[in-house]
Amino acid sequence: RLSDVLKRKRLPKRGPRRPKYSPPRDDDKADNQVFFAAKSPTSTQSPKSSFLASLNPKTWGKLGAQTNNANSEPSRTAGVSGLARAPPKDSISNNRDKIKAWIKEQASKFVERYFNSENVDGSNPALNVLQRLCTATEQLNLQVDGGLECLVEISNIVSESDVSSFEIQHSGLVKQLLIYLTSNMDRDLLSREVRLKRFLNIFAGCPLPGVDPIGRLDPTNNSAYLALVHKMNSCLSQMEQFPVKVHDFPSGNGNGSRGSQALKFFNTHQLKCQLQRHPDCTNVKQWKGGPVKIDPLALVQAIERYLVVRGYGRIREEDEDSDDDGSDDEIDESLAAQFLNSGSVRHRLQFYIGDHLLPYNMTVYQAVRQYSLQAEEERESTDDEANPLGRAGIWTKTHTIWYKPVREDEEGSKDSVGGKRGRAQTAPTKTSPRNAKKQDELWHDGVCPSVANPLETYLTTEPPETITFDDPSLEVTLLLRILHSISRFWFYLYDNAACKEIIPTSEFINSKLTAKANRQLQDPLVIMTGNIPTWLIELGKTCPFFFPFDTRQMLFYVTAFDRDRAMQRLLDTNPEINQSDSQDSRVAPRLDRKKRTINREDLLKQAESVMQDLGSSRAMLEIQYENEVGTGLGPTQEFYALVSQELQRADLGLWRGEEITLANPKGNQEGTKYMFNSRGLFAVPFGRTTKPAHIAKIKMKFRFLGKLMAKAIMDFRLLDLPLGLPFYKWMLRHETSISSHDLMNIDPSVAKSIQHLEDINRQKKRLEQDRSQTRETLQQALESLNMNGCSVEDLGLDFTLPGFPNIELKKGGKDVPVTIYNLEEYLRLVVYWTLNEGVSRQFDSFREGFESVFPLHHLQYFYPEELDQLLCGSKSETWDVKTLMECCRPDHGYTHDSRAIRFLFEVLSSFDAEQQRLFLQFVTGSPRLPVGGFRSLNPPLTIVRKTFESTENPDDFLPSVMTCVNYLKLPDYSSIEIMREKLLIAAREGQQSFHLS
Repeated sequence: RLSDVLKRKRLPKRGPRRPKYSPPRDDDKADNQVFFAAKSPTSTQSPKSSFLASLNPKTWGKLGAQTNNANSEPSRTAGVSGLARAPPKDSISNNRDKIKAWIKEQASKFVERYFNSENVDGSNPALNVLQRLCTATEQLNLQVDGGLECLVEISNIVSESDVSSFEIQHSGLVKQLLIYLTSNMDRDLLSREVRLKRFLNIFAGCPLPGVDPIGRLDPTNNSAYLALVHKMNSCLSQMEQFPVKVHDFPSGNGNGSRGSQALKFFNTHQLKCQLQRHPDCTNVKQWKGGPVKIDPLALVQAIERYLVVRGYGRIREEDEDSDDDGSDDEIDESLAAQFLNSGSVRHRLQFYIGDHLLPYNMTVYQAVRQYSLQAEEERESTDDEANPLGRAGIWTKTHTIWYKPVREDEEGSKDSVGGKRGRAQTAPTKTSPRNAKKQDELWHDGVCPSVANPLETYLTTEPPETITFDDPSLEVTLLLRILHSISRFWFYLYDNAACKEIIPTSEFINSKLTAKANRQLQDPLVIMTGNIPTWLIELGKTCPFFFPFDTRQMLFYVTAFDRDRAMQRLLDTNPEINQSDSQDSRVAPRLDRKKRTINREDLLKQAESVMQDLGSSRAMLEIQYENEVGTGLGPTQEFYALVSQELQRADLGLWRGEEITLANPKGNQEGTKYMFNSRGLFAVPFGRTTKPAHIAKIKMKFRFLGKLMAKAIMDFRLLDLPLGLPFYKWMLRHETSISSHDLMNIDPSVAKSIQHLEDINRQKKRLEQDRSQTRETLQQALESLNMNGCSVEDLGLDFTLPGFPNIELKKGGKDVPVTIYNLEEYLRLVVYWTLNEGVSRQFDSFREGFESVFPLHHLQYFYPEELDQLLCGSKSETWDVKTLMECCRPDHGYTHDSRAIRFLFEVLSSFDAEQQRLFLQFVTGSPRLPVGGFRSLNPPLTIVRKTFESTENPDDFLPSVMTCVNYLKLPDYSSIEIMREKLLIAAREGQQSFHLS
């Protein structure tokens, strides 16, 4: 409701804040008279702020109730500000009736004054736009052909007039346009494709249905489309009522950060829980230790650990004597060691509150709040906003938590990380007869599946299953989702169209929803309790275009992994949260770390064994190199960068592209060939005759790559792998809609030839449809079709994959020449083998490896073209002095005015892309910056002065670094030329070793 939104708007700070619902002081009485305005509707002279406050009848009730109860006994948890007592039910409903009566009276006065019968004869100029819009909307009828006029009118109204959101809502345009673009009934007069093409004709300048474009279709006039999207977005901003759960506590001394007061509260309170063996089971010990006090932010799996190390997870025979169980506090050392050492231990116990099975990664507080307090008074909608810490009952009652052993058969499906579940999904279904038949059709007859149009999945009037929230803005949200998908995939409707968006995805960002999401995701308490509102997660996955990349990245880290990682991410992006409460240890996440020492010699092999052992572990992986003292962030970042490099070795045979040698090889990179592809790397295809042993070897590497990628994302590390867009489409399971457009991102030269051949094929189709041709003239015309003066037969093509003569497109393909008559089949097969058939086994293995770490469906927050940013950080861009000054920190002997700092920023801003990579690798361990560039580098780049004896000349020394804290120790060089030379020498020579500097 509007009132809820207004209630949550925070007023600017004025002096010390009082608790949210404390009784008004005397000097506020005047301000608050409107709270009782319902008794006298005439009292309208009042300040604006109290008017806003008066709009919510619930606050009336509470204020009224609190003024009356000022002298009654205090709330049971007196120490907690914000835990107001609930007002009596009758006073709320009484006030509701009064407010309704008052609104009715005001509305009727308004109607009488402005809309009486004399001046509502349709000529009121205020109604002009609305009437035009209503008329045009009525003509968007599916049973009557309204032609293009109604679309032209709508386009004119949204482009040229100042039509308001209210008018758009009132005219019914949203619902009607939604139906117009999606309905696919037999009784519709025009097919959906015709309607979509008409819409694109008016709003994006595409040709009308039935008109073939001359040459390649590339719409340039998108202003009407843009205007429509902007208007719909402002409608959404006006209508949406998504709640934001925030936990602001008045801080006693005025210096507490947002949410930190709430965290302090959680630090000092505990939940009382009674652990009991589930009545269904008798084969584990019964807890006899009485009620236990549990840290509210502990996870459910912490209770399991507590019980299992005391022997409660051990299944025993039914008739064993239960009295010899020993005391509750005896810890079984071997079990404790097993729990501490293994990354993802097999779960032994499961927990219930009532009938609800508790997820292991839920906080105990959330479990108790969600399942233990189902009584009606607890479920009231204002609960979260009014008292974020729950009612006093949470802290005073004893909550019963039942435990019982995990059954073996359930164990298979419950994998805390999602590995087993993922494996089941991606296992190739070799055995199914249908699949075998499809394979045979492809091999024997050259029949391959047609490309799926991704638009189909979006063009529905009903919300997708993944949207469960109910909000007034639902229809306009769905319409924007459809407009975005049309803008993104429109070219699937045409035969020869440029593969690009009509308007950039960034134009769909909704600033109001983004502000709400950011506010929500910066609340430490919401993250600590995992209490993210469902609307945010659902919109993030079904309509990612509403939010900018960094908001979705934060949402991803908060929902995909454990709470400590989410908290770590929050602290990395908002360091100020920890500054105000340095003594508050709770905010610091408790992330386990696993350290591995490896040898630089056979890096890839060792990386594979590290991933095998620790890939699925929840612990953060840290790498150290043999015979080097460096440890922590720098060596670990370098490990991911070097393994990325090793995976591009030509001798592995993983990638398409050309072989190159590195510009600045170090150590064993000397003389090694690496694969390069200007459009990004993509898998080399397998043919039907490829040896099984070779396939198995390649699949193992792809499985390892999947694990490495997932682990890097999970641990906030960057890879240095230039993968192509089609790779990321496979990663997100979009492979069925990959088409010949994508060849350009794999092999531009093959793609150009295929385009020429597709043009010939289009001319052939036109000739065949031409009724005036006789059989003889048609044959003659077909045989004269040529590519640069060369007929199809003379090109000397056969049914093998271009660039891979040993891969046949169908059985006996190398003996089948390509002619004008089988050209279409050839083109379809080349595209299908390159993008699907030849690479599906590699990608199945890749996805299997990835999902052994965390489920791929969490990546639904991103588009394929954004995954490169998520994995590899920001693209290279020139560094300007201004940005460097804002983001880098001079310290210990240097200030922003120091000569050496000015020199350094000038040198850095002149670096080319390769020099930037060398410098970053030298200073941070990774050759790429995180998304957001230097601003997002954590810790920030700090430049300190390197000191020398008075007899030594700084010009004789090289700079050195501490990669773990991004520290550059820079001598005060006498000239900018010397600094440039020394920096580049250090960056080239100072890699792949971590020693004391």
